[in-house]
Amino acid sequence: MHQNLKVLILAAMLSVAGVGGNLAMAQGEVYTLNPVVVTAQRIEKKDIDTPASTTIISNQDIKDKGYTTVGDALTQTIGVDAYSYTNGAEDLGGSQSRFYIRGMDKGTLVLVNGAPINIMNYSSTEGIPIDSVDKIEVIRGSNSVLYGAEAMGGVVNIITKHGGEPKTTVKAMYGNYNSGYQVGTQGENYTIFYDRHFYGDYTDSNKVYPGKTNYAWKNGKGQRDSFYTSVKLTDKLTLDWARVEANKNRYSMEQINGHRTGNIKSSKVGKYEYDSVRNNLDLIYNDEESHFKSILAYNSRRLDTTNVYYNKNQERTKTSRGTNYNVYNFNFDNQKTWYFNDNKDSLTAGADLKYEHYKSLSDSDSRLGRKSYGLFASYSHAFNDRLTGIFGAREFVSQGNGWDEHQDEFLPQVQFLYKMSDKWSLYTNVGKSFDMPAVNSKFYSNKLKNWHVVPQSGWTYEFGSKYISGKDSLKLDVFHMNIDDYFEWIKEDKLITGGDGGINVQVNGGKFKNTGVEAEYTHEVNDNWKFNLGASISDPKIRDYGTNTWRQNAARVQLSAGIQYQKKKFFGALNYFLTTDREDSYYTKQGEIAKTNRTWDHAIEDRNILNAVFSYSPDKQQSVTLNMYNILDRHNPINNNENWDLPYNWTLTYSYSF
Repeated sequence: MHQNLKVLILAAMLSVAGVGGNLAMAQGEVYTLNPVVVTAQRIEKKDIDTPASTTIISNQDIKDKGYTTVGDALTQTIGVDAYSYTNGAEDLGGSQSRFYIRGMDKGTLVLVNGAPINIMNYSSTEGIPIDSVDKIEVIRGSNSVLYGAEAMGGVVNIITKHGGEPKTTVKAMYGNYNSGYQVGTQGENYTIFYDRHFYGDYTDSNKVYPGKTNYAWKNGKGQRDSFYTSVKLTDKLTLDWARVEANKNRYSMEQINGHRTGNIKSSKVGKYEYDSVRNNLDLIYNDEESHFKSILAYNSRRLDTTNVYYNKNQERTKTSRGTNYNVYNFNFDNQKTWYFNDNKDSLTAGADLKYEHYKSLSDSDSRLGRKSYGLFASYSHAFNDRLTGIFGAREFVSQGNGWDEHQDEFLPQVQFLYKMSDKWSLYTNVGKSFDMPAVNSKFYSNKLKNWHVVPQSGWTYEFGSKYISGKDSLKLDVFHMNIDDYFEWIKEDKLITGGDGGINVQVNGGKFKNTGVEAEYTHEVNDNWKFNLGASISDPKIRDYGTNTWRQNAARVQLSAGIQYQKKKFFGALNYFLTTDREDSYYTKQGEIAKTNRTWDHAIEDRNILNAVFSYSPDKQQSVTLNMYNILDRHNPINNNENWDLPYNWTLTYSYSF
């Protein structure tokens, strides 16, 4: 589209604000199963009035499902998957965790109270204590018009607790793999949590393929300290700060004839020691009367890795520095909303700025920086009492040190909502989205300095239906994604000599496509019983780099089911989540197994998660909770590198409030 036309479209949308007043939105009654959603349109709307595929994980849902981390909650949400190298969707050194929606890796933006926390396209949530969370809004589908880069598959907004009567809670947890303690206090204007978590060691590698490698992996004991606070400095200004310090270890274990031994591998690095610090700090100014909101967010992560070597007698011989870096970003986001036409129409418009900085602590020449600018607007118009249309657009420009050209994207979006009744709505959502390469993606390889990488971008089309009554919630969504220049990882030698050696580098591959259907149903039987069902069936696939061959890129099927029972002081629940019909392993893609001239089933095994939670509260101050995770004791692969989740494990938690 011509540059002048882009500017005219945005200017026209902004000028609409001059015709109306500055009225507050009527709230009305909010049902238990019809919560207020703030993420999908950047303004408050009931779920039934939101033209997007949504899952709202309330504080009660967190208790009902026995989630012990934010990562657990997202991993067991229909349409969402987690890519991590350890349990709980947490980081493991340089192997950072991330979430992806609808099979779109590196395409999920995670927010905390509206402030972005992603770093280098990774969206780790390990610094947010689950007990500080009021609700989690998961918005599937294209969201780049309102939120910019990384919102291709969707947006996750973690909304923390604010206000309430003053209370301090002390919690102690003990289990066969995890233990720790937590102290939290909250009042009308503050929330503070401190958490110390201890990890037990466990085998982290799945199948052992003869010929693939001669070592396996084991996660060692570790510790994580998390601090989170949200303080209301004034009636309009809030300070949020999440800090996590972690020490984790990983061992390479010897294999003989395809069988794992208890010996540390001596011919390569025997142990990786990871020390990391992550900070997510933001100031949020929210003037509800004038409907103006401004967010200044700072995110940083420092990683120090030590490689430890052992001799054949398992004696430590030497150490060296591994992957070490310091990365941070600033985000400045401003928005204002105008209401007019008797509150039936609204315009939300704003601008944002992002600065990213990356510095390798091992290479003095790797200091990188990048700036991104965005201007966006979204206009909602009620054609009549039943039909509402939403028309949005964003102009995005990015440039920086070390990048040979600026990136420019224009993004339109159109949504319609039709109310069949107060309980039933239909919607359509068509939008373009994009994702920037990680700020350091062009400098992974010394052989390929300043390698040419452009944003991945494309369209998402969807049609959905929501039926929400007092005791029932039924949501159905059909979608299609078509993305160009999809990010892939290939060996650097393939770009230079056509070989398969060297390190992995990020490139623009072919296309990504996914067509599917998502369904969720929740029913409250009575005051004691309720249950939920969910399903996602899709076909995520990519066209390989340099070929026209399509291959599966993520799991095709997700199923969930849960039943909860509450009576007086006792609560119990059983919850099941299945990820099946999964893609081939990373090792198959790299051709490692093919070199053995053997025939193997290369598809990743199903991930079966059966959990139970039982809680007893003798009074308002005390509670005892038993969480049982992976009751089936399955070797559940959590990524295509076939790292395992924890085997059957349990934790017993005692909580006391005063």
